[in-house]
Amino acid sequence: MQDNKKKFEDITIQKFENFYLQQAPKLIFYARKFVDDFLAEDIVHDVFLKIWMETPDIDLCEENNPYFFRMVRNACFDFLKHKAVEESFWDKALNELKMEELEWADSYETFVEQEDKINIVYAVIDQLPLKCKEIFVKAYLEEQKHSDIASQLNISVRTVDTQIYKALKIIRDHLLPILVLLFFLFS
Repeated sequence: MQDNKKKFEDITIQKFENFYLQQAPKLIFYARKFVDDFLAEDIVHDVFLKIWMETPDIDLCEENNPYFFRMVRNACFDFLKHKAVEESFWDKALNELKMEELEWADSYETFVEQEDKINIVYAVIDQLPLKCKEIFVKAYLEEQKHSDIASQLNISVRTVDTQIYKALKIIRDHLLPILVLLFFLFS
């Protein structure tokens, strides 16, 4: 009894594989009309997986081709509809962010003030001791990891941490009086 069941499963799997190998290229070609090549393959694979999982007793014959094409068509349609909603959401979110930014940076004077503050920070960074500045720039402006900086400069990670701490302290000590002054001037 068990052997017959195993034979039947093997025949069914083989029949399904043959049908897949015969029909998948046509369905992928069809799906490529609507989506890119990789996505077309994914959609067709998903359709066959769905057929295998949900309707294992389906008659795998040429007569059912319209059914498979319709499944691929619907999967492409669902993907494109979801993508449109997703893009709409991202476009809406992006527009809201831009509007918030426009409300916040409402004038040329605000832009100039920000640019002046940034220039002050860069001026303080330029005044750092040479090695300290090099490590700080690599860590914060070039966004390198501390371990990468240490291996590049042939120093320990602990030295990198110490130099960054030192740089941040110097920057904070130089900028704190300026920021307090700016706060009182513009409030």
